[in-house]
Amino acid sequence: MVALLLFTPGCWDRRELEDQAFVQTIGIDKAKNQQLAVTFRIAVPSKTGLGQTGGGGGGSEGSAAQKASLLTTVIAPTVPAAMTLTAAYVNRELNLMHIKAFIFGESFARQGVGRVLNFISRYREMRRNIIVGVAKGDAQSLIADNAPDLEKSYTKYWEGVRLLESRLALHPGSLFHDFMASIETAEKAGTMIYLAKNEKSMEKDPDKLDIPPSFKEGDLAVKAGDVPRVSGNPIEYLGTAVFNGDKFVDTLNYMETQVFLILDGTYQMSTMNIQEPKNKEAFLSLEVKQGAPPRISVDISGDTLTIREKLSLEGDLMAVPGTEEDYSSNITNQQILEEAFIEHLKEITLAMLKKMQKNGTDIVGYGEYAQRNFLTRQQWTDFKWSEKFKDAEFELDFEFHLRRTGLQGRNPMTR
Repeated sequence: MVALLLFTPGCWDRRELEDQAFVQTIGIDKAKNQQLAVTFRIAVPSKTGLGQTGGGGGGSEGSAAQKASLLTTVIAPTVPAAMTLTAAYVNRELNLMHIKAFIFGESFARQGVGRVLNFISRYREMRRNIIVGVAKGDAQSLIADNAPDLEKSYTKYWEGVRLLESRLALHPGSLFHDFMASIETAEKAGTMIYLAKNEKSMEKDPDKLDIPPSFKEGDLAVKAGDVPRVSGNPIEYLGTAVFNGDKFVDTLNYMETQVFLILDGTYQMSTMNIQEPKNKEAFLSLEVKQGAPPRISVDISGDTLTIREKLSLEGDLMAVPGTEEDYSSNITNQQILEEAFIEHLKEITLAMLKKMQKNGTDIVGYGEYAQRNFLTRQQWTDFKWSEKFKDAEFELDFEFHLRRTGLQGRNPMTR
């Protein structure tokens, strides 16, 4: 036994925490000569808690999270090569065990992210629950300008970003595992979170902001970079980046993202607006929740592929500004509102699906249901789902029920 102990030392390959640099965020951009521009946001634990945590005017003075981290970009042929070169001047070995987000620049994503995905899936320190996103413009600038107002750490910041997918349906909440599962099959197209810098966020006068046309109808049909606002973190995460294979091809705005998540079955809740049915100048706000999981069937027996989906939603009435109608006790008004909301949602949904058909991107995953009509994998492959999907017809059956309308019958200002 004593002899065996000589061959089992336990500390020869130890890695002390003080000797490692923990990466929080990685950005990938296209560089010259087929090289990668790899950006690392590295935690500096000794500086955690420094700086201001609120009202920083979009990080112009440097947020606490920015001051508690190191930002650097290096040009290299691969991500592992970039890690090696970075260690040459940060004086520590880079560790990816605590990374929270992988952001791809728009031009790089349009060419294909496959060469980087292989590294993420193979490297032992990478986790499958990393957030993946596409930045409008380049990832380096987005990561550099990201100045969280309420968090002292980018780790906590990205956890909050992920949480808002279930709370407000701002984005698809895409993780690396979900994206890889989609692009490795022909049944479903992949999606990522869409991020962008709001160039007008530093505007001091709200009257100078451009109002999105959809706001006039109560729809929040905007995406990251387009929110009309003053101050705050200039970086926004709103909408969906759509992929065909490993190539970024299109985006969905907030309204389109909401209906995508409803169709996909991952939707939980969000706030939606609708014009008051009897007064187009007034808007009603609804807190919409999923009533039951969607039921999907795909009929391939006819000349035209038919996709049928039954969707169940329920909602609470949050606000009834500027209307004289009683939605608390008047059952007829409630039914009119329910029917109007269904028609409005169906119109947005069909427009989004038509947009996806044009790209040949089945982001909902209807192909997973279509393949059940085939006995062998070869039969399914020969069917060429992506081409059939472009000409498919949709039959959507929405159910929506108001659950809570409140005790106040109508707007007190109209009494």
